[in-house]
Amino acid sequence: MNLLIVESPSKAKTIEKYLGSGWHVIASVGHVRDLVPESGSVDTEHNFEMRWQIMPGKEKQIKLITDNVKKADAVYLASDPDREGEAIAWHILDILNSKKLLGKTPVYRVAFHEITKNAVLDAIAHPREIDSNLVDAYLVRRALDYLIGFEISPLLWRRNLGKSAGRVQSVAVKLVVDREREIEDFNATEYWSIAGKCDFAKQSFNSNLTFFDGEKIEKMTLKNESDVNKVLSKLKTPVYATVDRIERKKVSNKPYAPFTTSTLQQEAARKLYFSSKKTMSVAQKLYENGFITYMRTDATNLSVEAVNEIRKFISKNYGNKFLPASPNVYVTKSKNAQEAHEAIRPTHFDVVAELSGDEKKLYDLIWKRTIACQMTNAEFDSVAADILTNDKIANFHAVGRTRTFDGFMKVYIEDRDDNDEESDAKLPAMNVGDKIVISEIKPEQHFTQPPARYTEASLVKKLEELGIGRPSTYATIMSTIVDRQYVEQDKQRRFHPTPGGWVIAAYLAKYFADLVDVNFTANTEDTLDDVSNGKTEKLSALNEFWGDTRGMISGARDVKTGEIIDEINMFMKKHIFQNGDDKCPKCGGKLGIKLSKFGPFVGCENYPKCDYTMRLNNDNSNDTKQNKNEPLELGNGISYRIGKFGPYVTDGNKNASAKKYTRENITLEIAKELLSTDKKKVEPIQIGKNPATDKMIYFYPTGRYGAYISSNKVNVSVTEQPDLETAIDLINNKKPTKRFTKK
Repeated sequence: MNLLIVESPSKAKTIEKYLGSGWHVIASVGHVRDLVPESGSVDTEHNFEMRWQIMPGKEKQIKLITDNVKKADAVYLASDPDREGEAIAWHILDILNSKKLLGKTPVYRVAFHEITKNAVLDAIAHPREIDSNLVDAYLVRRALDYLIGFEISPLLWRRNLGKSAGRVQSVAVKLVVDREREIEDFNATEYWSIAGKCDFAKQSFNSNLTFFDGEKIEKMTLKNESDVNKVLSKLKTPVYATVDRIERKKVSNKPYAPFTTSTLQQEAARKLYFSSKKTMSVAQKLYENGFITYMRTDATNLSVEAVNEIRKFISKNYGNKFLPASPNVYVTKSKNAQEAHEAIRPTHFDVVAELSGDEKKLYDLIWKRTIACQMTNAEFDSVAADILTNDKIANFHAVGRTRTFDGFMKVYIEDRDDNDEESDAKLPAMNVGDKIVISEIKPEQHFTQPPARYTEASLVKKLEELGIGRPSTYATIMSTIVDRQYVEQDKQRRFHPTPGGWVIAAYLAKYFADLVDVNFTANTEDTLDDVSNGKTEKLSALNEFWGDTRGMISGARDVKTGEIIDEINMFMKKHIFQNGDDKCPKCGGKLGIKLSKFGPFVGCENYPKCDYTMRLNNDNSNDTKQNKNEPLELGNGISYRIGKFGPYVTDGNKNASAKKYTRENITLEIAKELLSTDKKKVEPIQIGKNPATDKMIYFYPTGRYGAYISSNKVNVSVTEQPDLETAIDLINNKKPTKRFTKK
């Protein structure tokens, strides 16, 4: 029997059908081994030696693998074709060798980029050795992440600065915070534009004033209403004008490259509103079931076979006018892209009817993009006209564009994050000398806009542009910064930094500047790629990184908390006190950041004499300040309060514990749910009388510590409602707790 080991169970089922008798396919279910989660598992004093353990919950899977290896004539390691997949194969082989299970049994490494019968059989026919360079790159990456986690994260926990730091997630948070600082520092500038409604040959079209009284009218020329009124005083409608110049030209748009991991995540976010994590989860299912090629790639090339199949499909279904004379070729922008990989594409090009839900949506997106990438350009007629008033005082400019041939747009049009492109407008057929009537002059006030906040799509794009992160990491980065509560998304799905995000960014920017420096992080990614390609040795890469990082960690350990808070206050002052007022309204003292296990908040320097605090959120204007012991009104008569036994919510008639929530994260919806849950508590159930005391025994389904039974002031925790005999035994034999035991 030949044994093939893949990563996922669903992939195993698909591949076993292709291989037939004589083969058995099992799954490792992802990684099976990881570093021991304790200090010293990466020994920086002894060539970064690593201590591994079987991951919790994977013991059963390892036993399945070892039991099958004992019966196998040959073992094929077929984990995914990337750095992490190579590492999984290496881990499995290392475990088998350590258990001395292989003997003379041959072990082969095979990899396929699509789950089709031809691809699987071809990979089996051309096995190879495990790529030691890819494994070394994984080991460097894992060691770096471990060292940051176990050396920097404790510095955060001890001072309530944050939950964790990471090579890439910290840079992503800083990008979001830096963008927010840009927005807060931005000062809007007023400007005006003047449009003219033009009438010609019973048609109307819009134009914009570009010259007036010998002066070119640019974006910021008309600064205020007074400037506009000077123009309007000389342009009384109707204004008679003449077409002074016409420019006609042909314009073509090229089709977009097929999807890489990052462009798929960006487009799925814009078109389908999928998070990066959801996109990769759905894509994983499509890949494992043989519908698409491997979904972690930064290459834009397609195989010759795929291109030929696409071109045949286009010719048959759309006609040769949509088929370019030769295939469209796309150059991969990433300098470290693995050209052996393909872009993400369908494994075949007939529409897959059996898919439904999210899988169908994402498959359709991939299918359309892949077909469109091998189609002809979209073609447009572009017309620009200059319209000069008869008194020669003003010139208006009109632009129109008409799509004359769909080309690839017959199948696919890409979305944008921000609607900054002019919409196509048609102009009537005009010639120089034609008479135009400007029937309406339309002035419009504008204000310059701050840079847009990042969406998942634009943040992934920014990271990719900076060379930070790789295809396998983007989804994890996005979910991590949200899960760690460093950023949150608004209704427009744009990222805002949370108070915790501001604090961690301020701390790392001061004491771990290299860690959040985009060039340092990008260089680290390049080093990992160089290890993958065999250009850099593993130990050389680790020593280079650790030499830079160790100094930062040593310096940060000795910094006093008060100094850290002062630095954070300087970093966040404008964000917190947008009107510049940092005086305590209660005592006149200075307000500043305070750190607690519940998150950062603003407090008075005169604490404990003054207990004034200010809630931190995305809008830190002074009207959000309040005493931490005062009720926080949530709406509908419901408030959040701090009582003798901790936080709770109340509607005036009913109270419910809110120990998991703070002023910063409690909402009206959460409070309603807490009160609703509390109201639905089941009344105690009578089990029967205790003959020893003649008192009734009650069963309570919910309590502070879960379900319990109670009788005559004796309580006993239970997992479910007991029968009377069991209840009597539990109540009568309960041992007194130590705090009530008499000496």
